[in-house]
Amino acid sequence: MSMLEHIMGEYTQMVDAGIWDDYDEDYEQDYSEILSKLDDPDFLRPFSVRLLTFYNSMLNSSFTNDEAKLDLQRRAREGNVDLKRGVITNWLTGNTEPKYGDDDRRRMFAVAFALGLDVKQTSQLFHKVYLDKAFNKRNVHEFIYLHCINHRKPYEVAERLIDQVTSMDYSGIPTDITECTELLSSTASQDMSESELLDFIYTHRHNFSLNNTAAKKLRKTLLDWLTKGIAGNPGLAQQEYERRRSELSDKKDSFRSDEKDPKSVDFLLYMIMGIDLAKRENEQILSIRKKFPRKEIHNQFPDKQTLSNKDPSSYVLRKDIILLYFYHYWVSDFLAGHNVGNYDGFVEEINSVLLGYGFSPLYAGNPYDWLFLYCSACTSDDYTPLDRFRGILGQD
Repeated sequence: MSMLEHIMGEYTQMVDAGIWDDYDEDYEQDYSEILSKLDDPDFLRPFSVRLLTFYNSMLNSSFTNDEAKLDLQRRAREGNVDLKRGVITNWLTGNTEPKYGDDDRRRMFAVAFALGLDVKQTSQLFHKVYLDKAFNKRNVHEFIYLHCINHRKPYEVAERLIDQVTSMDYSGIPTDITECTELLSSTASQDMSESELLDFIYTHRHNFSLNNTAAKKLRKTLLDWLTKGIAGNPGLAQQEYERRRSELSDKKDSFRSDEKDPKSVDFLLYMIMGIDLAKRENEQILSIRKKFPRKEIHNQFPDKQTLSNKDPSSYVLRKDIILLYFYHYWVSDFLAGHNVGNYDGFVEEINSVLLGYGFSPLYAGNPYDWLFLYCSACTSDDYTPLDRFRGILGQD
């Protein structure tokens, strides 16, 4: 086992154990302790700590933030890596955190080049520090990064190839056949000349224009199952609503849809969260941002806007799919009488889905993921992870 795997493994075990330490079958409990834990930097590390821990584990060092900052600046300078001093300083001191867009993804790859990481280590950097997947093979820039990191080519070679691709003229070239992502991955691992690599990109330009196509179809399928239903049956959200209303005949206000269309995303979100997020804060419904101060949770938290975005980032898609699959899995268990689901089954299934669609699996060190892992551990004969999730969201 490498030093990185040992250090990161100990942390993962700690946050994973916290899932079970906080389980309490008393579903009338005060959830403020859970909310505090989700915001506790000593439990779920902020980006600066994740980065420093990774940095020291890679170098077998014990740098402070300032020492790591100076070391990374030196490595970037000596390796001709475009990584601004201010970015390094802000990231390691915690003044700012990276955003989930192309610019900061490029900077994370720059860190990988500066440290001389291999493909596996770069994937760990993204998964356990940046909390997103590395190497979107259908993004031509990241395809080039993957090829260069695979073959230990320096950062300046990668940037030169990207500049050449950017200036290519594709006019008059017929659309190529859509290839599976595995072909792109295997091609990036092949030892080829720069001209061969550029020729492959040129003749497969259509494949690099596709953006999470399969994952977007999955999100739509999940939404359809939950809202419109299949095989003549109502959507699962409507089925749960009707079951809850029949079981709570004396407490029907506990689930009142306010005349929402049961086939709508509004209705689905109401059912998933148990609260109407469209209400104003003066009606004592706190916003997601105030409920979860951690940026990793509230940033792009699934809502009507993210779920209807036709061209979401992989970061947004992953969050959407986790929420939708969490609800799909546990509402199916509820409707089946609590006999088809359990924690291990949920984790195994959702990780299979995430990996199958090019995303990273659930990681207990990610505050967003930890929330769903924790709720999924809270189940009994008459209490579901959905009850726990709704209880946390409804906590004043």
